[in-house]
Amino acid sequence: MVRIFAIAILMSNAIVGSQAFAKTPKALTTVTGRSISFFDNRDRLLHLLDRLGEPAWTKKELNRLAIPVHAYLKAFTGRQYHRTLGALQRGDRYRPMIRAKLRRSNIPLAFEALPMAESAYRFNAHSRAGARGLWQYMPSSARHYGLHVGRKLDERADPVLSTDAAIKYLKFLNRKFGKISVLLSVAAYNAGEGRIAGIVRKSGVRSKSRGYSHVIRYLPKETRGYVPEFLAAALILKDPEHFGFPVSKHHAYSYVQLHTPESVKKIARLAKLPLAKVHQLNPELKKFGRTPTNNFILRLPSNAASRLKSKLAIKTTLWKQVTNPISLASAKRKSQNKKSNPHIIYQVRKGNNLGGIAKMFAVPIQNLRKKNNIKGNRIWVGQSLIIPIKKNLDRKIYRVKAGDNLGLIARRLGISIQHLKFVNGVTNPRRLQLGQKLVYYV
Repeated sequence: MVRIFAIAILMSNAIVGSQAFAKTPKALTTVTGRSISFFDNRDRLLHLLDRLGEPAWTKKELNRLAIPVHAYLKAFTGRQYHRTLGALQRGDRYRPMIRAKLRRSNIPLAFEALPMAESAYRFNAHSRAGARGLWQYMPSSARHYGLHVGRKLDERADPVLSTDAAIKYLKFLNRKFGKISVLLSVAAYNAGEGRIAGIVRKSGVRSKSRGYSHVIRYLPKETRGYVPEFLAAALILKDPEHFGFPVSKHHAYSYVQLHTPESVKKIARLAKLPLAKVHQLNPELKKFGRTPTNNFILRLPSNAASRLKSKLAIKTTLWKQVTNPISLASAKRKSQNKKSNPHIIYQVRKGNNLGGIAKMFAVPIQNLRKKNNIKGNRIWVGQSLIIPIKKNLDRKIYRVKAGDNLGLIARRLGISIQHLKFVNGVTNPRRLQLGQKLVYYV
C-alpha cells in the first residue's frame, strides 16, 4: 500500500488511542481562509456514518473517532494541501467510472475514497511491499480476483480491470463484516480479512448494536489510522469546496476510456486538440508516446471527447461527469470574513530555515510558529507550512526551456534570483534541467 500522507498518519496514530475527550481540538483553517471547527467536522462525520449504515454512536464513541478524522482533515487542507489537490485532480479522471461500478454493485459511494487513501489515485503507484495500481493489489490477491500479473502484462495498473477486482473484494468484505460494521470492511482492506476476523472474535462483537466502536482498541496501530484517513478523504470528496479545494462551476471536461493503447499524437489529431492541451489535461502522458495501459481514462474537453468517441467508435467509453469536479486551477487565497487573513501553503525546500521563510513572506516568525504549531525553529524538507500573508499571492510554475538560466528566468518573470533559489532549494544555478519545474510566487 502506498501511504501518500505520512505526516497525517503520524498525527492520527498519536491521538487515535485517546480514551477521553478532555480538550476540544483546534479548528482547521483552509487555504481560502475559512475556519472549520472540530464540531463541524464531527457533524459531517456523523452524516457520513449514517449513509454508511452505521448504528447510533454515543457521544464519547463519536468523539473518539472524530478526533483522528479531524487531524487528517487538518493535514490534508494544510500541510498536505498540494499533494491532496493533486490526488483530487487525478481522482476526477477515475471517479465517474468507480462511482458507476459502486452503484451497480450496491456498495456505498463513499468507497470511492479508498483509492485516494491507497494510492492518491495514481494508476501505476507502487509500494515497497509490492502492491500496485489504484487499489494497491498484491500479486497473489490480484490473481485471486482475476487479474493477470506478469512481466509483460500487469493488469493491476489497468484502472478499469483493477476496479472490477476491487469491487469483487469489497462485496466479499461487506458480506463478511457488514452485519457488524462497514468500517470493518475498510479495516480489512488494510489489514486483511483473516486478521480482522480474528480481532472480531476476540472483541466478542457480533452485531451492529455494538459495532466498529467496540472493536477499535483491538485493531493494529496502522489500521486505527487508516480508517480515519479513509473517512477524511470521503468527507473531502463529498464537498471539496467546503475544505478549500477549487471546484469547477462548469462541467467543461469529459472522461474517455480507451479500451486499447493509442498514440497520444493520434488522440490529439482525432480530437482536434493541440498535443500540449492533451498533455496539460493528462500530465502523466508526457513521458509516454502511447496511452500506457488498456482501459486508460483520458480527461478531455467535452466537445473533443465526443469527437474522439465518434472517430474511435467501438474503442471508447464516455463516462459521465462527477459532481463537484475539481478545478485544474489553484484555490483562490482570499479572506472569508473580516477576522481571517489570506493564507498560502508553502513547501519547505533544501536550505530553507524558518527565519528565512518569515523574511521572504514578511511574516513575524512567531506567527509562523503559532499557525503551524511549531516549537522552536525546527522544520524539515518537504514539510508544508501555512503562511498567513497580508496580500494575496499566487503560486505559479515555470518549466525550464532550452537556453534558460536562472538570471534569464528571473528577469522574464520579474522576480529576484534569490526568490527562485530559495523557494526551489536551488544550490547550484548551473544545474537546471530541461523541463524542470520552478515554483515562484507573484
